[in-house]
Amino acid sequence: MSLGFLKSFLRNPSTLGAIWPSSPFLAEEMVRVSDLHTASSVIELGPGSGAFTGHILASLRRGARFAAIEKCPILAKEVSDKFPEAQIIEGCATRLSDHLNTENIPRPNAILSGLPWAIFDAALQSSILKEVHGTLAEGGVFSTFAYYGPHRLASGQRFRKNLESTFSHVRRTKVVMRNFPPAFVYSCKR
Repeated sequence: MSLGFLKSFLRNPSTLGAIWPSSPFLAEEMVRVSDLHTASSVIELGPGSGAFTGHILASLRRGARFAAIEKCPILAKEVSDKFPEAQIIEGCATRLSDHLNTENIPRPNAILSGLPWAIFDAALQSSILKEVHGTLAEGGVFSTFAYYGPHRLASGQRFRKNLESTFSHVRRTKVVMRNFPPAFVYSCKR
């Protein structure tokens, strides 16, 4: 676990949503379902300490554009220091289209998210999903994960319904048991 991750969690646990970074096994599953080998533009939302970032960068095709948007300044600096080849934007997912326009980033073919959806209220979930759907290229893939177990709670069910009302196709992978806690990936197509 990174020091920045721990500091961020202790300062404001309600915005981090996890007490432990995601495992490489969950990162591999996120990348696998995201069709990165064909993407020319890829965005990561909420990279945290970079648990997915290295796997994303290693999977990009030559010439693909990549940027990550991180709200927490401590984590944005940490992931930027860890992956100097990546473009890290300190900002909020609710302003995704603004960030892409400001940075002149083309519509992404893939958006991968490590955001803590279960702690967001319905309005914030909808706001971010609207931004994601509105910026994602036609036929693009949005991938995010949910913890197994909490996905059955009201907030988890609300998030699933939000995904299904936003995207034309939503599927769920098998549970990745080698993650703490176990999680699965939602893969959504525009």
